[in-house]
Amino acid sequence: MTTAELYDRYGKPYEVRVSRVDGKAPEPHAPPYAIYPMTPSLPAHKAFDPEIVISDYGASFVASQTPSPTLYTPALYAPPEGFFADPITPAADIWTLGVNLYEVLGKRSLFDIWARDKYDIIAEMVNTLGVLPARWWDSWANDGESFEPNGERLSDFRRTGTPPFRRLHQRLWDMGRGETPETCQWNIAGGELQALENFLRGMIAFEPIDRLTAEQLMASEYMIKWALPAWERQMRRKEGLKIR
Repeated sequence: MTTAELYDRYGKPYEVRVSRVDGKAPEPHAPPYAIYPMTPSLPAHKAFDPEIVISDYGASFVASQTPSPTLYTPALYAPPEGFFADPITPAADIWTLGVNLYEVLGKRSLFDIWARDKYDIIAEMVNTLGVLPARWWDSWANDGESFEPNGERLSDFRRTGTPPFRRLHQRLWDMGRGETPETCQWNIAGGELQALENFLRGMIAFEPIDRLTAEQLMASEYMIKWALPAWERQMRRKEGLKIR
């Protein structure tokens, strides 16, 4: 798509000058102007070469220089250690990436909550992944109100907007890509769905030390057998090559 075709389809960029409070020129520390993000309203299947890019989690830091930084990640995507005042490490990004990945693939949030308060989010973590580590479980203000000691939701629990009891495995089936082996878009027989579940579990383990590193994720079965080949096909398609 040429620049002219892009502008014809979505309109020209809307520029806004960047100014400093002290009146000095913003450059070289900032661009001279900013551009409002494009918000096209069209079905995904009509988008031209759509690509999903995760660009920012709201803050960044050098791990070696900031032992336990303050997180500004939206609560729905924040790791559990952020709720319990545990040290923040690079593993926090792995959790956030995993939650985002589920949302991208499933077209819905991993944690199905009505009100985004701390209690509801932690409850949905338990609802999805099971019992919290003991040091968190004992300090959490659950007090047997909504969960059994084994992490299963009490059958008679009632609260506004209470989501159904669903573990991660069921949430993968609920992504809307077919709810039986015959209709599912994942390759069930070939192990794609199980590989994806293992991949996500490696990212959203409660204990930061148990989460996979970026290197381990790239070397995982799901990446090697499913994700990377799909990405390579997409790149080749963009280059105009015919593949089967």
